[in-house]
Amino acid sequence: MLKKVNLGTVTRIEVDGESIFKYLFLEFGAAIRGFQYMRKVIGIDGTFLKGPYKGVLLVATAQDGDNKCYPIAWGIVDSENEDAWTWFLTRLREVIGDTDELVFVSDRAQSIKTAVSTIYEKAQHSACVWHIV
Repeated sequence: MLKKVNLGTVTRIEVDGESIFKYLFLEFGAAIRGFQYMRKVIGIDGTFLKGPYKGVLLVATAQDGDNKCYPIAWGIVDSENEDAWTWFLTRLREVIGDTDELVFVSDRAQSIKTAVSTIYEKAQHSACVWHIV
């Protein structure tokens, strides 16, 4: 349904060998088209999901010309680890590519640092000042 009403939307679902949910990636077509006009600084982070369905929500956001958050992509993964970040960032790269103009900002989690440097060879990665202080 999403792909019909929001052309260009990218969704990916991965399950394990027993067909049990593992990863989800979602990027709306409108977000993909609009990203070309955003600053090429992407904030990435994860937060734990609470309730009956556990996991981690991953998010990638940019910033528009009015300094407002511009959501790019979301993911739901089993846990915030190197495999999950690598999977999420690989899906993101398939859509937005890799250029030396890109800068990723995140907390200082080693899993993010490793995944960014593996998937985005041209992009830069830096730590968020909030997480340094």
